[in-house]
Amino acid sequence: MTVLKRFRLEALLEQDFKLDAIKHAQAEMPREAVGLVVDGAYWPCKNIADAPQQHFVLDPHDYAKAMFAGTIEAIVHSHPEGTPPSECDRKACKQSKLPWYVYSVPDNLWSTIHP
Repeated sequence: MTVLKRFRLEALLEQDFKLDAIKHAQAEMPREAVGLVVDGAYWPCKNIADAPQQHFVLDPHDYAKAMFAGTIEAIVHSHPEGTPPSECDRKACKQSKLPWYVYSVPDNLWSTIHP
């Protein structure tokens, strides 16, 4: 019974960060939103890319603040045009050594990439 309760709690925590990430993605449209999962919670960050409608660059100051606030567990970003994770996403995920969650805004679909 303990395993079942733990699974439900983890599922709720994951859903909570995804709901916050969806709100951030919708607020940033048509730009890609970017954030982190820090200790199970969504941490919104600034996208400082030169072409934020096409890709993201996570503000290093936001990353540093998140790192001091807790454990960075994943990177989250949106695809406003609804494309699946790109090859660039996959390479960057591998380099980051963190899971990536990619939210396709028009499809309301999540993809997960593992390093």
